[in-house]
Amino acid sequence: MESLGVKVTYLPVNNDGIIEIDTLEKSITEDTALVSIMWANNETGMIFPIEEIGKICKKHDVLFHTDATQAIGKVPVDVIKAGVDFLSFSAHKFHGPKGVGGLYIKKGRVLPSLLSGGEQMDGLRSGTLNVPGIVGMGKAMELAVLNLDFEKNSVMKLRDKLEDELLKIPDTFVVGTKKQRTPNTILISVKGIEGEAMLWDLNKAGIAASTGSACASEALESNPVMEAIGAEADLAHTALRLSLSRFTTEEEIDYTIDIINKAVKRLREISSTFSYAPDWHESKL
Repeated sequence: MESLGVKVTYLPVNNDGIIEIDTLEKSITEDTALVSIMWANNETGMIFPIEEIGKICKKHDVLFHTDATQAIGKVPVDVIKAGVDFLSFSAHKFHGPKGVGGLYIKKGRVLPSLLSGGEQMDGLRSGTLNVPGIVGMGKAMELAVLNLDFEKNSVMKLRDKLEDELLKIPDTFVVGTKKQRTPNTILISVKGIEGEAMLWDLNKAGIAASTGSACASEALESNPVMEAIGAEADLAHTALRLSLSRFTTEEEIDYTIDIINKAVKRLREISSTFSYAPDWHESKL
């Protein structure tokens, strides 16, 4: 994408959904001004090698920004150790108030103002500050950091239980290994079931989930993350994201496992690509 003299390069990922370090370094040229990479992916929960990327950026004298929205409150985030110049985050992802976020700027780095006209936020953004939101975000982050061990142990234990039970369903696929992900996230594909159809059943049962499949659109676009890792075409339309929090209970996990199993049975029975396809169907594709 090129606009106003800015060239943006999107990097490919490997089969685990992670950018390979050598691919990143080879993509940096003398014209590269900024590298911007998520600390953790919002759909898969996959954690990127931020410290290694920071070292590469420093080596090539390139600014480094990371979106840590999905990482704060889930894994330790140390801006000094990571070597980042800029780090952005959103409060609602660690149980803070909605509509407020933050941007860390390394000392000595300069940014143009987003909105001019006032001296608020060191001249970076004019306008009246959302003081209650800022205070709430600060307190929420404090509590999130205090609960990091709980996330790593208790939340991950529930996540693994949910994942292990869902993988017992035939023809299912989860992106990324457990250790490479944030402790609360699962992106699973269930063959033969559109993600939007699964969401319908889950919503009726009071279970909140999401999917990257744009099945309501005319294009019926598949999940871009699934496409990026080279998933089969039929699986790329079936991605379902399940996210836990430190308030999730084991009873809720057991309930979710039961509901998803029932939904898979119902939806596969009416799936034209799963139940009604003849045995030779896939071999002819």
